[in-house]
Order: sequence, then structure tokens, then C-alpha cells
Amino acid sequence: EDTGVEMLIRLFRLEPSTQAQFRNIRHLESEDKLRMSEEMEKHGEKMMLSLDDIVNNIDDVDYAMDKMSKVAQEHRQFQGFTAEQFMLMEQPFLDAVRIILDDRYTDNMDIIYRILIKFILDHLVKAAR
Repeated sequence: EDTGVEMLIRLFRLEPSTQAQFRNIRHLESEDKLRMSEEMEKHGEKMMLSLDDIVNNIDDVDYAMDKMSKVAQEHRQFQGFTAEQFMLMEQPFLDAVRIILDDRYTDNMDIIYRILIKFILDHLVKAAR
């Protein structure tokens, strides 16, 4: 949940226009209000549950690919969303994981997480088109 919220906040910093696509939090004007928002927590948790499901089942390629396709299709319904917006999540994800794991985050983990998130985001983009 904390990682998901941090990821979204970093996304909004990187590309402020993306916050407007979230109807339940578009009106929140500060990071503090975003961090206290129940809607933000719900979406952050949903994102992390999906990512966890994909990562925990990455050895079952068919399942992981199907899950990514479903996530991509869910996003197509949102007005103004484009497939390429998934790629905006790469750095916010890496930053959020680094913050949450703190001194447990190693150089080796950084390499693995970069490869993993790139793979996931690339597939989400393709599946959302």
C-alpha cells in the first residue's frame, strides 16, 4: 500500500496531468492530502496487488501475461488514458521500491527490478493498444 501510494505521488510529480485522470483524487492539491486519501490507498494497494501477483507468478508465463493483459484492458476504459502512459511508471516504481526497502535495496536488486518493471510495462503497453 505504501509503495503504491509513493509510486502514484512520484508519477504525479513527474507528469502532473496524470492526476486528473483519477476522478476521486484529482481535486487533492497537496502530497499530504494525497497520502491521507483513502482512494489513493485503495488504488495504490490495487496496483501493488497486481504487481505482486505478476511477480509471484512470473514462472508461469501464461498466467503472468494474461494478468498483464487484463490490467492493460482495464486501463483502456479510462478517458484520456493512453497505452504509453504505462511507461511513465518505470522511475516512480523504482524510486518507491528504493524508498520502502531503504538499506535493504542493493545494486543487484536495482538491476533485477529495472529488468522486471521494463518487461511488465512493455507488455502492458502492447496489450493496451
